[in-house]
Amino acid sequence: MKKQGHFEPPPGLQRRVFLRRALWVGLAGAGGALLYQGTGYALPEGLSFEDLRLLSTREAAVLAAVSGRVLAGVEAPDATDATAEVVVWVDGYLARQSRWVRREVRALLHAFEQSPPLLAGRLSRFTRLDPEGQDAVLRGWSISRFAVCRQGFAALKGMVLMGAYRRASFLRAIGYDGPSRA
Repeated sequence: MKKQGHFEPPPGLQRRVFLRRALWVGLAGAGGALLYQGTGYALPEGLSFEDLRLLSTREAAVLAAVSGRVLAGVEAPDATDATAEVVVWVDGYLARQSRWVRREVRALLHAFEQSPPLLAGRLSRFTRLDPEGQDAVLRGWSISRFAVCRQGFAALKGMVLMGAYRRASFLRAIGYDGPSRA
């Protein structure tokens, strides 16, 4: 008599062999998904390999995507060029920091890239999401119940803004004329 809910392997196949094969199929599927999620990166428009001192192509792509969303509300006439300039500035800034800071920021970029399934319920990486999906991920980081996520979001946003607000066009866009000349 067969119990309800009890698993029986196909006829002629031992349970242990079946479970081992199922495990290998599952691992192969997970490996394929990881391979798919970790490939297909290109440098953001306006950047070349000579522009970067520290960041990899993947990290530069993630930083450009984050920059694009963080700066989306700023109406600067040359905003399209700003993302590449921000990536170059952050890359140079990080290259001058200690090794542990570089390692932490690079790990943060990788965490942003792989976080959409957890923070936005989307089975994709950050750079492949549409703008609304990317905004949902950024919002998830900014309001996370985990302080380390909120701090990581604030750190990345701060670096993006430092890179962007070096430009006079962004300062004008937010209504800042520069320091008073007293």
